[in-house]
Amino acid sequence: MMQSFFSRLLWAFILLVFQGLVFNHIHFFGYATPVIYVYILCLQPLNTSRWAWLLWGFAVGLGSDFFSETPGLGAASMTLTALCAPQLLRLFTPKDCLEDMVPGYRTLGGWKYIGYVTLLVLLQQASVMMLEVFSFFSALDMLYTYLGSSALSIVLILVLERMRGNK
Repeated sequence: MMQSFFSRLLWAFILLVFQGLVFNHIHFFGYATPVIYVYILCLQPLNTSRWAWLLWGFAVGLGSDFFSETPGLGAASMTLTALCAPQLLRLFTPKDCLEDMVPGYRTLGGWKYIGYVTLLVLLQQASVMMLEVFSFFSALDMLYTYLGSSALSIVLILVLERMRGNK
């Protein structure tokens, strides 16, 4: 139990460092910026308590705020995503699965895991867009940013999971 906590903590640190030093400086076509720190919520076991989900989401969001210089934006969006993540995970897990199951390609199956990751990223990106823009005057630009950032984030998270799963 403690080893998995420290491995998730190491993952969170690595993801935040890469986000801050590499991915925050990538803007494909001026719109799409990948966000990989959402992956830490994908590493939470099924039996994680509600307060632990929220704490992980808030802490990782606060870390992303530190690197991105966006006070409270990452913390708010990741806390909202962490609030909804257990219910989203339950949508994709079979009824007879183990309580300590960690979501992944092997445990959920390919399409179910892709669906879970997609919903998490779309929720996180939607909350970021709504909090950051807070208007619909540039709706087309907001849609391009939302779809581009979400697509890049999903692809990168799935690549990370595939690399992590091939140990």
